Amino acid sequence: MTKSSNKQMKYFYNLPEDLVVRVSSFLPIKSLSKNRVVSKLFRHAQIRSLDLDFSGISSVTQNQSDAINIIQNVFNKHEGSEINRFVLCLKEIGGEESITSWINTCIGKNIQEIVLDFSKSKDVMEISIDFSAIETLTVLNLRWCKFEIPNNSPKGLKLLRSLSLMRTNVTKEMINAIFTNCNDLEFLELIDCSMYGLLSIPAQNHKKFKSLVVSSMPYLMDIVSCAPTLEYFKYDGYVTNVIFLRTDALKEANLNYTRYRRIYDSSEIVVSNMKHYTKVYVLTTTNIFLEALTKRYVGGRRLERKGTFKFENLTDFKIFFKAPTLCTLFDIVEFLKNCPKLKRVVIDVPFSLSPPPLFTKWLPKVIKKFFSWYVQIQNFTFAHRLEFWQIHHKEEIENNNSHLMFLNEVKIIGYKGHWHELDIVEFFVKNAPSLVKLELQMPKNAKTKVHAPDYGRINFIKSIFPAIKVTEV
Repeated sequence: MTKSSNKQMKYFYNLPEDLVVRVSSFLPIKSLSKNRVVSKLFRHAQIRSLDLDFSGISSVTQNQSDAINIIQNVFNKHEGSEINRFVLCLKEIGGEESITSWINTCIGKNIQEIVLDFSKSKDVMEISIDFSAIETLTVLNLRWCKFEIPNNSPKGLKLLRSLSLMRTNVTKEMINAIFTNCNDLEFLELIDCSMYGLLSIPAQNHKKFKSLVVSSMPYLMDIVSCAPTLEYFKYDGYVTNVIFLRTDALKEANLNYTRYRRIYDSSEIVVSNMKHYTKVYVLTTTNIFLEALTKRYVGGRRLERKGTFKFENLTDFKIFFKAPTLCTLFDIVEFLKNCPKLKRVVIDVPFSLSPPPLFTKWLPKVIKKFFSWYVQIQNFTFAHRLEFWQIHHKEEIENNNSHLMFLNEVKIIGYKGHWHELDIVEFFVKNAPSLVKLELQMPKNAKTKVHAPDYGRINFIKSIFPAIKVTEV
């Protein structure tokens, strides 16, 4: 123990015992456990922690039975009248009886927050607890843990503010019961849950519901939300039809679109959904969103996409590129032209190294071709689109007179020094008079893949904006 910590501990020795007990009750269980080891004063104090967070128990012991014994010992010695928070993360299924006992103890001590995470195990944990009957809960987070509402009529959850379910069977009746019963609900998260057809969010009478997250639910066909107070919407998965009956309060959208396994053009659906997001301030998405607005060339003739959208409030824009794509970086420029208040832009272009030569040496030619294709996609250099860029976009971007008056920060992740990347960098320094920060993040272990620097163009760009920064990540 250091001199400073020794000095601090002397102050605790001079404190009344009842005050020490009171102080210990506010300490999280991790901090209390450490103090019980280093200090005799805390070693003999009763465990009264309000925060029983065992999320790091797996790092303490690799054996689940040992972890259960450690947690059981804490509950055996817990003398406090209240437990506000209980967090448990286990890697394996097992110990259901002990877990049930711990939760019942927490319920008897007016538990407010329960977080159970078994997502690293192979199966869903089935615990004989009716979570929907717990009256004091404000936060319920169940990952790979069975959740049901008997007869779709919860006896508790009146105070619930946050509900997160992962890998749970969800029905229309269950969602209706939640919104009927939980008038203070602010946050709903559904991850990898089984639900078919329509997900309806009946929050028209709610005054506090602000956040909706829907992720990895491939069997959904439609999402219909009637939530006038909704501020944040995140969707992760295949493009699906989304209808917001009210978007007055929506400020941030995170649309992590992924492609169908089969060839399918989802642009029409993306365009149909677009009107719901035109008033947001923060937008995070993938190139699939951008492709819906991308100009097409057929037989040398340019075809316009249906609909023109202006994002008048947008200040923060982040886009992740996922191969394959029909976009070039020019399409980003076309989108940004319709965002007059933009302040920050992040372009994330993924990069990964090719398989080791010793590994690919023994592979059949067919498999080698597959790896070649895979590496090309992961490196994501837009190589298959550069001729298209040269013919249709390069002159347009050079003659572009767009002025992003408020743009002050740009970051390009996965920068490789290619000339078309310098085109977009040059566009930003020429058309963003308020630019303060321009960062290019280059893959650290990819020097052999990165193109030879074009020092002439780099120096020209730096003459316009000297503060450009290139970092290896």
